[in-house]
Amino acid sequence: MSFFRKKNRWPFPKFDENDQPHFLFIITPPFSGSTALSELLNTSHRTMILQPRGEGQWLVPGLCEKDRWNPDKEVNFLSVKATWLSMYQQVKCLTRNIDVVIEKSPPNMMRIEQLASQFRDYSFLANNRDPYANCASILYRNHDPGSLSPDKRKEVLSDLAKDWIVRSEKIKELISNFNAPLLTYEEFCRNPSSVINKLNIPNGVSESINLDANVKVKDYKPQPISNQNERQISKLTNEEIEHISKSLNSSNQILEYFGYKLLR
Repeated sequence: MSFFRKKNRWPFPKFDENDQPHFLFIITPPFSGSTALSELLNTSHRTMILQPRGEGQWLVPGLCEKDRWNPDKEVNFLSVKATWLSMYQQVKCLTRNIDVVIEKSPPNMMRIEQLASQFRDYSFLANNRDPYANCASILYRNHDPGSLSPDKRKEVLSDLAKDWIVRSEKIKELISNFNAPLLTYEEFCRNPSSVINKLNIPNGVSESINLDANVKVKDYKPQPISNQNERQISKLTNEEIEHISKSLNSSNQILEYFGYKLLR
């Protein structure tokens, strides 16, 4: 039984090596608007996502384990390749016109070079979001803040701010290494059509994206693209905002790189 479980951490479904799409890897932190972005891109009849959240990591049990953010995690990349291409080929059998697979698993950034190199054709799009809104979003989604003491909330927010810094530094590194275009959450919300000029995907696919579509994000009703930063940040107390600022204070360069500022 233990061998069976271990084996299925890294599945190997059948796939055709010669039938491959273009993979668009969105390099993104969690809770940074990548769902809305991938949903909009997926309005084209020539695109697809590998699973409902747009994160192929959830198709491979070994890839989405608790240590998925560990840069030294051992990954069976052949299993990932087989699983993702098999899913693409199953969908293609039904639709026959899929050219681009959109993949946005946030931990991809820790191993993106090895991951992308498994495929013949790929490109990148980097994404980031205001750190205060990002921290607030994760706090309220993952940490049941109503049950936390004020001190515990600040402790969680401090850790989340540190995570934002580490991940933003990694994104900056990947932008430099791969000449990846950057589209921040704020820019995307302000002008959804700005994504078109950032894409390096097969001809004709961009033109088939419905830029006016409503998108379904998490448990919200389908709605137009809109900036939720103010709403998220308003959930934080002034003291919590100051606490996040203290965690970010020594990282002014990375804030400036992405166009963000400390809130006092």
